[in-house]
Amino acid sequence: MFMHKTIFNKKIVTPSFLCMVLNLFCIISAFGQTEFNLKKLHSPNKFGPEIKSHFKEINIPEYTLAKGKKAVFLRNGLRSSKFIAPNVWSNIKDTVYPYRVDIVYSRYPVKDGEYKEIYPLLCNRLIRLFELDPSLNDTSIIWRTILQTHIENDEQVNSLFHGVVIWYRTSEEEAENTDKKDSSANGPKLVQTDYGSQSTSTELIKTINGLKENTLLNDSIRNLIDGKNIDIQRHIIQQYLAKELTIKNKIPLNERSPLEMMQFKKQINEYLKHNPFSDSVVWKVMDRHPEWTDALVINDWTGSMYGYGAQVLHWHLNNYKHSGIRFLSLFNDGDGKTTAQKIIGETGGIYSAEASDIPSILNLFNFVRLNGGGGDRPENNIEAILTSIERFPQHKEIIMIADNFACIRDIELAYKISKPVRIIVCGYNQEFGVNTHLAYLAKITNGGLYTLEKDIENLRIDLVAKGEIAHNKDNRFYISMLNCSPKPIFELNYGKSSFKTYAHLDSALMEIKEVRKLVLTDKNYNKLPKQVFKMKNLLYLDISENNIEKIQSNIKNLRDLKEINLSKNKLGRLPRSFNQLKYLEVVDLSFNELKDVNKVFEQGYYIKQISLSFNSIENIGSIYFLKNVTIAKLNNNRITELPQEINQLKKLSTLDLSNNQLLYLPRTIIGLVKLEELNLENNQIGSLPPNLKRLRKLKTLNLSGNPLGEKEKDRIRRELPEVEISF
Repeated sequence: MFMHKTIFNKKIVTPSFLCMVLNLFCIISAFGQTEFNLKKLHSPNKFGPEIKSHFKEINIPEYTLAKGKKAVFLRNGLRSSKFIAPNVWSNIKDTVYPYRVDIVYSRYPVKDGEYKEIYPLLCNRLIRLFELDPSLNDTSIIWRTILQTHIENDEQVNSLFHGVVIWYRTSEEEAENTDKKDSSANGPKLVQTDYGSQSTSTELIKTINGLKENTLLNDSIRNLIDGKNIDIQRHIIQQYLAKELTIKNKIPLNERSPLEMMQFKKQINEYLKHNPFSDSVVWKVMDRHPEWTDALVINDWTGSMYGYGAQVLHWHLNNYKHSGIRFLSLFNDGDGKTTAQKIIGETGGIYSAEASDIPSILNLFNFVRLNGGGGDRPENNIEAILTSIERFPQHKEIIMIADNFACIRDIELAYKISKPVRIIVCGYNQEFGVNTHLAYLAKITNGGLYTLEKDIENLRIDLVAKGEIAHNKDNRFYISMLNCSPKPIFELNYGKSSFKTYAHLDSALMEIKEVRKLVLTDKNYNKLPKQVFKMKNLLYLDISENNIEKIQSNIKNLRDLKEINLSKNKLGRLPRSFNQLKYLEVVDLSFNELKDVNKVFEQGYYIKQISLSFNSIENIGSIYFLKNVTIAKLNNNRITELPQEINQLKKLSTLDLSNNQLLYLPRTIIGLVKLEELNLENNQIGSLPPNLKRLRKLKTLNLSGNPLGEKEKDRIRRELPEVEISF
């Protein structure tokens, strides 16, 4: 039989083969348009690769939620498919619109540089997900698998998130996107977090392959490691580099030949090429400060910082005739020690060389990198500074190349540094702000913070012990939300509390350090007694029913305060320092003369109950900062409108807005999915937003005293048939 042949991309292809290719193309195309086959999910060994083809795979150091995006995290565990808290999605699934699902797990363990896909785990997570919410098995959902590469050991992998992330839009957002195609521009930004993998198998292979390709290794070493497993290769190269580091090169840079300089630059360019960085902050800052001479540069040399470290040497080589860099130290946070092995001030992993000795520095970069890895995220910056100062006392400037996403393990030792530390903040952006520990270090040493665009010196911040910042008065930068000094937050049940109640100021002053609960009601005070500000351990303060007209700015001294009652006074305003009481959980400011509270609660993340009743407040725009509030009493004020962001109060169960001047409610009010009681009595509301049925938990709604027409009342009744409504 004669067989026709077709020329296709310069290859001879039979018609039967071409037909097979077309069929395969149709099958692949269909994957993006069909639902998951539930029967196939129960046979992962057979259909695993086919199931996986539904997903786009992304590899990142660590999975984090981008600011401003909306998502639900359903935690499984490293090798589990059972959801720990499925109700997190169940509680909102009927009120939101999912558009993307991420299955998040870790690229671990890696053997000989390879990670084998665990299809049963992937399929079982999908089975559990569709049991929880069958509607997610939909053609409109975008599916991704996220493999975290930020792993070196069991300790680290167990600290990461593993599970399912469901990205969603509110009803308003969905309406805006109805006619728009989902695009990557609207997708979540996967941000590299505070720690990159230093020596995972994949990273190790990458490092060793890079060494094989450049001139740092001679032919005899290449031959010696050829065919060996990765651990043996590492050991041989470490021994070789350690030996090379004992050889000191005394040749000044300006006496190096053009060929040598070209080779040095080529090797550094390889680091820049293979080790990503988000900006050119090191180059920019060094260009701005030619006056920094005899400088000691101390470089965080862990995974996410390799690209920034390479910038240091790249700049030095390109500006060697006038470079002020004289000494260089690299630190890797402990040479692979586990967290338990790391002792404050004795963690180790700190290596140094003179900046003119380029061959030694190039060897040092690789040696320190091969030695790194292990343990947790915080790093030994202060130990590195103190050790480097001791090694190179001739320095005039101290420059630290620091990771803005990593806390400092030994920040408590910062007071020992007697010279200014110039901190080049890597990974900084204005929205995220500056790491608390870096700002603390700059302030306590009279140094500065240096970003891509700014030199922030003479910081205007107030410090407290052990790396904490009491108050940032500097409008040049924000302090980031990265919690480097975690403070235990707990809910106090004062009815059952064993705390002694101090009802008289004199008796409290006699035991000032013991005072946790102070009640000074009806004492005829016209201001808060200044002695109260010395009670640094105070948790509960009730100074209601007095004649207080103004709260002093020293209120910020009561940093641990959990509950405050200032009701029934004559307060016309609150000081800005009030927002530094960031651990408040219960606030009562009712029956005062407040008009503007917009800047007061920007730090009120932990507030659960707030009463601003019976004041003269016109604008309540900042209420959406109270992410954990459950009860909000705003009645008897002059509020004319609510912010669109009201739907961010996802935990709100009781909202009292009676006796105000509201003309309407924002459409986003239907996002208050846990709302049970809504009191809108005596306002000027003529209609309510559509889709009231989304307020599924609502039990009572008071609309009496509002100019609602009969048709509108009928609609409200139809949409809320189970709700007790008062007209």
